[in-house]
Amino acid sequence: MNAAPIRSGRLAASRWIWALVLALAYFATAKLGLELAFATASVTAIWPPTGIALAALVLWGRGLWPGVLLGAFLANITTDVPVYTAGGIAVGNTLEALLGAWLLDRVGFRPTMLRLRDIFALVVLGAVLSTIVSATIGVASLSIGDSLSEGTLSTWRIWWLGDMGGDLLVASLIFVLVTHWPYRDLPGSVAEAVALTVALVGVELVVFSNDVRAAYLAFPIVVWAALRFLQPGATVAAFLLAVIAVTFTVNDSGPFIRPSEDDSLLLAQSFSAVVGLTGLILATVSFQRMRAERRAQRLAHELQAELLP
Repeated sequence: MNAAPIRSGRLAASRWIWALVLALAYFATAKLGLELAFATASVTAIWPPTGIALAALVLWGRGLWPGVLLGAFLANITTDVPVYTAGGIAVGNTLEALLGAWLLDRVGFRPTMLRLRDIFALVVLGAVLSTIVSATIGVASLSIGDSLSEGTLSTWRIWWLGDMGGDLLVASLIFVLVTHWPYRDLPGSVAEAVALTVALVGVELVVFSNDVRAAYLAFPIVVWAALRFLQPGATVAAFLLAVIAVTFTVNDSGPFIRPSEDDSLLLAQSFSAVVGLTGLILATVSFQRMRAERRAQRLAHELQAELLP
């Protein structure tokens, strides 16, 4: 009996199961993001599914794209848009993830984010370029379905920046947490991680519970996280900062309140993404310095061993 067809069938079944898991994750986070849609029911400044889709297709293969298509379609068909509009939006979201994963693969992207070129590739190819596809197809689908309640350019801008934030905050977090497990080589200790988390949450609660323009107080703590806990610390700190900033901004509190709810959320998310990107770059530079020091020490020991009688 030939075992190859059986093995192939099992792999196909496993791929479809994981595609279904991806669809459920996409749907759940999409509904969470759509709860923050103000100007148009299907356009939100906060869109975590973009990062989930990109990370899944990069880490586990572009063959999982049906999960993105299904999750995006289910999320949009449960809103007030027509079926063909929901289908167009789902196609745009799927092509966005596929293009982002393909572009990153073409440049040799490594999800460990241990090189500066990987960070820049995620920013330029994933966050900036691939998201243009979803924003353009999505806005066109809304326009065809007569579902635009705001200007086309304004809606496109919110869509594009929302997807960009999803890639910068969520995709980077998933990349780092998956590839760096079990986090043995981090300089910081568990007690220090607890102290850092308490400090970050405490400072941000003070900042966002008042109207004082003091959001910059988060920078020293994110720098601390990047230096002592490298990429995992930088991405987790940025994500935690984003959760606090968005939560308070939605409730009309904090330094990012503007007349438009979407603009307020875009400012909160953009601030978190910029802080996180800065921390990630600092973590990568620190890691490269540590690696160079270890290499120099190893070479020194080898040279000493050769010279000693």
